[in-house]
Amino acid sequence: MKKRMIKLVMGMVLIGISIVCLNAVIVGNDPYSPFPAKTSVQVGDMITDSASELLQSASEAFLFLNEVEIAGKNGLNIGAALQRVDLAAAKVEQALNLFKDIIAVGSEAGYEKNRIGKLRDFSYEQFARDNGLSEETMKDVSTYLGRGNVLGFYRRHSRNLQTLLNTLQIIKTDLLAGKLSENQVLWSLLQQYNNTMMFGNYASLVFYKI
Repeated sequence: MKKRMIKLVMGMVLIGISIVCLNAVIVGNDPYSPFPAKTSVQVGDMITDSASELLQSASEAFLFLNEVEIAGKNGLNIGAALQRVDLAAAKVEQALNLFKDIIAVGSEAGYEKNRIGKLRDFSYEQFARDNGLSEETMKDVSTYLGRGNVLGFYRRHSRNLQTLLNTLQIIKTDLLAGKLSENQVLWSLLQQYNNTMMFGNYASLVFYKI
C-alpha cells in the first residue's frame, strides 16, 4: 500500500504542475487557430470548452485518488470512488466529442496558409531549450505542427483522450466488481492525464509564440 501511495503522489505532483503552470492554455487553447476567420472563432470556442472538460475530469480523478489515499484507514468507499470515476469519464468523453467536432469543422474549412507557413518555419527544438520544456514532448508536437498538419495534431489529441477514457472505464469496471484496479492501471491513469495535458499545452505555447 505504501508503494502504491508513493506512485500516486508522484503522479499527482506531475498533473498538479501541469495544471498550475499551463493554466487556461492546457489543451491547445490558442487565440488564432489555423483556419479562416469565421471557422477560427468556432474552433477556438470548442477548444476552450474541451479544455474545461478535461480540467474538470482531472479534478474528479484527484478526488478519486483521494478516496484511494484514505482507504488505508477504513477501507475503500466504493460508492464514492465510483462516483468520481464516472464523472471523470463523462468529462473526458465530452472533451473527446468536442474534438471530433473540431476535426470535422476544420476538415471542411481548410487551412489559413499564412499560419500554416509560420508553423512550418517555427524552431521547435530551440523553443523547447530556451523555455526549459521537455524536448521529447516538443518533438512529438513538431511531428504534426512542423509539417503544418494541425488536423493530424487534433486527431492525435483525440486518440490520447480515447486512451484516457478507456483507462477510466477499466477502473470503473473493477469498482463495479467491488475491487480497486492494480497499481499499474492507476499509475497509467496519472501518466495519461499528464501526457495529454502537456501535449496540448506545448502546441498552445507554439501558437501563442507565432
